[in-house]
Amino acid sequence: MSTSTKRLLRRLTAFVFGLVAVGAVPAAAQATYRIVSYMSELGPPLGLVEGTPGLFHSVGGSAQQGAFTITTEGVKTMLTTFATSTYVQGQLVSSNDQRFYSVIQKSINPPNVFSVGSAPGKQIYSPQTIVPVLTQNLPEGGLLGVGPPVTGDTWYLTGVDLHGTVRPMYTFPSGERLPNTALLGNDGNYYGISYLNDGSGYVFRVTPSGSLTKISNFPGNTFAYNPYFVPLLQATDGNLYGATPNGGTNGTGTIYKLTLGGQYTLLYTFPKGVDYNPMALIEGSDGNLYGATLGQNGHSLLFRITESGQYTQLYQMTIEGCTCLLTQGSDGIIYGTAQVGGPYGAGAVFALDAGLPKPAPRVPYFSPHNGAIGTQVRFWGSNLLDASVQFNGVAATVVSTSGPNYAFATVPEGAASGPITVTTPGGSVTTHASFTVQ
Repeated sequence: MSTSTKRLLRRLTAFVFGLVAVGAVPAAAQATYRIVSYMSELGPPLGLVEGTPGLFHSVGGSAQQGAFTITTEGVKTMLTTFATSTYVQGQLVSSNDQRFYSVIQKSINPPNVFSVGSAPGKQIYSPQTIVPVLTQNLPEGGLLGVGPPVTGDTWYLTGVDLHGTVRPMYTFPSGERLPNTALLGNDGNYYGISYLNDGSGYVFRVTPSGSLTKISNFPGNTFAYNPYFVPLLQATDGNLYGATPNGGTNGTGTIYKLTLGGQYTLLYTFPKGVDYNPMALIEGSDGNLYGATLGQNGHSLLFRITESGQYTQLYQMTIEGCTCLLTQGSDGIIYGTAQVGGPYGAGAVFALDAGLPKPAPRVPYFSPHNGAIGTQVRFWGSNLLDASVQFNGVAATVVSTSGPNYAFATVPEGAASGPITVTTPGGSVTTHASFTVQ
């Protein structure tokens, strides 16, 4: 975590505001907001990842950082703590080994990748020379990240294996910075954002062979305020959607759509005022986008925006500076973490029930594509908790999951070659490719 980011978080956590709703919302935007848990010794929290239905993993801490689990009803269990002045470099990312990974660093010492499971304890891996923020897990089981070396002004797109080894995948020019944003696109390339000190920047595409293309550019001051949190996602329609914390006509931020080929569409420009500067954006199970604004003076907002740009305010939170991170749970409810507010000034975990359906599974990758009866097949995608699997109509009796992005199934007796169907409480999906029984 950079010095400027640490300074920002210290400044934000100095404020104490209640995380309660104020005012009424229009009938068309009715949503129920509640506090799951205020944070104290475990806060401020940094994101949530659902490990099993109804149980989330997170990291947080002020004087002492640590990792913990929290249920949808607010029951917290400490998994591990770290030494004073040790900083966790980003939220946890699930993996295919039923563990959750992030990076710690103390002062300017070499960083360490670490992992936790669902029971108390931790695994700390060998020191590394690059300080990545982990952003996503990958089909083959590795992790994706962005970050700089321990010393120096060069940033990298990185791969991280489950032994904690960090390897550079692309080296950006000196002076460029990468926010906590990078993803694997459905075309097999990597996408993210790079920005300069003047707040200008661009969306990039990096091929697996290491070739970079700037697919969209942003003018100066677009990322001038808190560029550590810059959302970018690929939605189910295949397009990229993102938010800029500044920029637009009023300098208060924008929401945009971007095709993988670089066609840019401005969906929404936030109006003038203190309610804005978007810092979080996810796709909900209804196909709309949901986000949070940083806001000022107790004006942070939760909002919905359609993929055609129709904006609706859902909730106003009485906190100053919601450096929020959002995720949709397997129950359809949107959960988030706020790093400020509450009776201890250490933030909270909150929930927004907008009446969304349980999210349907997505399975863009599986491996291997052929094998004998008894072969274990790994599925990678999203919303895979509590999955069942059928091989061309024959149910697998041995199925397990590892977080929301991985499922494993053993090819059952009687299975025939053909597509695979994965079913969860949110729906079913059938793979385009077939599995060949040998």
